[in-house]
Amino acid sequence: MARSSSRSRPRLRREPAFGSEARRIADLEARCERLAADNRRLRASEAAMRESEELYRYTLELADQFAWTADANGYITHITPTFAALIGAKAGEDLVEVWKKAVHPADFPIMLESARRAVAERRRCDSYFRLRMSDGGLRWFAARAVPLFGKNGELVRWYGITEDVHDSREAERALRDADERYRLAVLATHDVIWDYDLVNNRVVWNDATAPIFGYELGDGPTPLGWWNEKLHPDDHARVSASFGQALENGWSNWAETYRFRDASGEYRHIFDRGFIIHDDQNRSIRAVGSMSDITDRRRAEEKLQRVQAELVHVSRLSAMGALASTLAHELNQPLTAITNYMAGSSRLLAGGASNVDAVRVAIEAAEASAIRAGEIVRGLRELVARGNVRIRREELHRIVEDAAVLAFIDAKRQGVVHQVHIDPAAHWVEADRVQLQQVLINLVRNAVEAMKDLPRREITIGAVPLADGMIEVSVADTGCGLPEKIRDALFSPFHGTSPDGMGIGLSICRTIVEAHGGRIWADDAPDGGAVFRFTVPRSRRPVDV
Repeated sequence: MARSSSRSRPRLRREPAFGSEARRIADLEARCERLAADNRRLRASEAAMRESEELYRYTLELADQFAWTADANGYITHITPTFAALIGAKAGEDLVEVWKKAVHPADFPIMLESARRAVAERRRCDSYFRLRMSDGGLRWFAARAVPLFGKNGELVRWYGITEDVHDSREAERALRDADERYRLAVLATHDVIWDYDLVNNRVVWNDATAPIFGYELGDGPTPLGWWNEKLHPDDHARVSASFGQALENGWSNWAETYRFRDASGEYRHIFDRGFIIHDDQNRSIRAVGSMSDITDRRRAEEKLQRVQAELVHVSRLSAMGALASTLAHELNQPLTAITNYMAGSSRLLAGGASNVDAVRVAIEAAEASAIRAGEIVRGLRELVARGNVRIRREELHRIVEDAAVLAFIDAKRQGVVHQVHIDPAAHWVEADRVQLQQVLINLVRNAVEAMKDLPRREITIGAVPLADGMIEVSVADTGCGLPEKIRDALFSPFHGTSPDGMGIGLSICRTIVEAHGGRIWADDAPDGGAVFRFTVPRSRRPVDV
């Protein structure tokens, strides 16, 4: 047998056992270090994740936004605790049923339809709906949600945010309502609204300029000169000065009437008023206002004034007819006295020069009778005459005396006694003398008529000053007072106090008094009878020289 060679067998390298064990320990230690480092990084990552989640949760809580998830059908599967408390969801309660009860029934199908379209178009879903709160109230919310699709394109779930938009939505609704009220108000008033930029001297007009004035202005502003050139030449200086004074004095409101030329060339009567806006330094920077077409109203007023003038004239003619029969009797007395005095004077003169003093007395008496007759004729002529109203400074006691000449023509024959009490402070008035006499004559004759069947027949005419700058004139009688059935319509046309009258006397009295800036009314007298009162402006101007 051949001997094996030692070279044919590999020799195993033997190392000390302690060296291999040391390496294994070192490897284990290194691995433990790596595991510890990984563990530290994992814990740090988990802490960061928890902190991020807490930050996200608190951010949502503070932002009044509520995160939620829903299944593929759009039904809520998870909501935040704050959202749950808001809608009254209890722990463990089925969120699908909670959501169905919370969403307003009218909004639920709309919300689902919006989600269906978002799925079909593979896009974000936005919707608005009302939710019932835990206290029973309804509030508007806005929801934004994105769909999560699977690998095969199927819808897996929804992730969404819901935000309370009730206050902003109510503010928008209030703004829309205000805009609509403004639009309807403009339509109702049929006014032209303007917005004047005083800094750039430009005016913006609303759409009413076309139907009212016939001007198509478009959407842009116009220079102020466009408006200026359409003012009536006779009104231009006055209106410009008025607006300039408002700006100079820092006023907030301005108003003026003037004539404005429309597209057809006709001048229309305008009532214009505006509100002036100032900056922090009280400089006028903007004015907003409206122009009202009062042409028809002005024409109606002018027509009414003509009708009133006709009524006043008719009333005077009626009074003249009523006075005609007694006028002849009253004029007969002074005319007869004049004849007698003149005849007596002739006889005295024929008797010799020694009777000169007696003749003088007779002539003076005849003169007085002639003046008396002249006063009667003059008063009647002024009563019947028709002319323009002239307001001027007048003596009230003189007006009363002149009116009494006609008003009490036949009063003595009827046993009527009258007295006048005028406060010295009520001496001067601003009035049309003839028209104020007309009022007094109507009131006195009504008082005489009211007492014709009574044993006591007294009339008192008085006047006292009032604190508001007016003078109160009163005509009181001792008649039977005011009938209750006619009290409310006393000053209306065709509602007179006399069965034989036309029923327009007191209506005309009211028209005249109101034209003077006063008012007229009637009361029961404390001792029986009636008291008619009216006011006229007290004059504070110096006596004309």
